[in-house]
Amino acid sequence: MSSEINKIRNFGGASRIRPGERTTGVEDLPLDHRLSFSSAPDEKWTFEENHVLFNGHDVNELINESGNDIRYLSGLSAGIDQYRKHVWERGGRSEGKFNGTANALLEKILGKLGSIYDGLFMGLRFEYTGGEDFWINDVNLKAVLNLYRLRPTMEARCYLIGLRNKLGLIIGAQNGSARYDGVKQMAEELFGEISCALDSIAPDDMDRALPPHRPS
Repeated sequence: MSSEINKIRNFGGASRIRPGERTTGVEDLPLDHRLSFSSAPDEKWTFEENHVLFNGHDVNELINESGNDIRYLSGLSAGIDQYRKHVWERGGRSEGKFNGTANALLEKILGKLGSIYDGLFMGLRFEYTGGEDFWINDVNLKAVLNLYRLRPTMEARCYLIGLRNKLGLIIGAQNGSARYDGVKQMAEELFGEISCALDSIAPDDMDRALPPHRPS
């Protein structure tokens, strides 16, 4: 799968076909029933059972598994767009199911990229897509908090304080988007939960972490 990821990241690169350029050979043939398109000798796009596939992989699942890889998502977007143009140039503008699926995938990528860019702030990358999971720089805050509750150590406490400080930066940021309003609300809830845990749960190894008391 790593080779597929590298191929996708290179979509839209300078070495690839530019808009308006045409290749000769197999790609000049009419569309087949799977709307097959080979963007390179080892890169094949097809449309099967209302799913866009790249080398047999469901592109929707590739998007879901992309994480915060901006280059990967941008490459997927360029690849889908190139595939769509190929279909259109061969009379496929009337392929309603294909066009609807391709457009939905492009919109999904755009929304995901928007969430990533909105989550870049003062060197922090945060992500919240609903539910309880809130990530800062690929760290799940809820998981760290639960671990501290189970095994409170000084090291875990210091780490949790650092995460709470990062939440404070996110809460204090000015952003007028509706997406950010949901992020801010969750950040505030987590800030409160972390503060409560820090106030109510003392580290098990606090005595060992303190310097020895010197008699006066």
